[in-house]
Amino acid sequence: MLTQEEHLKRSKEAALALLHAGRMREAVSSIMTDILNSPSSALPHEIHALGICAAAAGDAKAVREYIEGFS
Repeated sequence: MLTQEEHLKRSKEAALALLHAGRMREAVSSIMTDILNSPSSALPHEIHALGICAAAAGDAKAVREYIEGFS
């Protein structure tokens, strides 16, 4: 069983790998799904609008900041 920190680290790594491959929307979707499915997540769902909007705009830098912003 992974700790919350290990789970988040793996989720971020997977999302960043997708981003590196040029798959911005999938990167956002990946991290968003992992965060939303985490039982310990107390984040407001609206935070994901940042990642969605960044991916829709094709802003790789903003998508990276969205992914790396989770701690």
